[in-house]
Amino acid sequence: MSLDTRQIERDVEAAVGADTASIAERVRAITLAALSEGRLDGQALRAVMNAVLEGAQKGAMPVDAERSAAFKEAMHGLDQAMASAAQATQLAMQEAIGRSAEFSREGLRQTLEPFSSLENDFIGALSDAARKTSGEARSTLSELAEHMRHSGTAAGARVRDAVAELAHASSSLAWSQFDSGMQTLRNQADLLAGLAAGVLRGLADRLQPGAGENERKDTQR
Repeated sequence: MSLDTRQIERDVEAAVGADTASIAERVRAITLAALSEGRLDGQALRAVMNAVLEGAQKGAMPVDAERSAAFKEAMHGLDQAMASAAQATQLAMQEAIGRSAEFSREGLRQTLEPFSSLENDFIGALSDAARKTSGEARSTLSELAEHMRHSGTAAGARVRDAVAELAHASSSLAWSQFDSGMQTLRNQADLLAGLAAGVLRGLADRLQPGAGENERKDTQR
């Protein structure tokens, strides 16, 4: 998947420097648009997460009470976007579970695997960023990482739902017995990642500025 991470950073930096009331919504939209560009896989998740975090840090400089609040709003938007990505993958899995004769349990497990560490990766990225800075910026990053560590994230909650759903389906459905070699599993993972990205594209399109107005115009025609 080819991602323009520098553009993601610039877009997020600009969003964090704008009106605090809509930062989370804008960062969520930026993140979803980036994740929906290709396959929704582990590489894309890590690249986009790091780019958003980097852009938010730049946009929150110099750190004061107002900029600290803006950064936290940006991280809320990132968390919500990652939760939407996990939900899109869960919806793709639900479709695959309904076609269990065509998919293997291992294929679905591999599709979900990149999300299993999503919450820890998010918290870890914040902690790493905190160690690389000082003063108010370090305090803000550390506080946010600690809060997420104790309270959890929206993304983590959605992933746990998907894992539980897959576990239930694995025990109650008759799954395909065809060859589950490495190439077959990769093909299944590619198909599901593509389905998930398609679901996410629909959500990202609805979050674009003017989308609601365009929908109303279409309805009135």
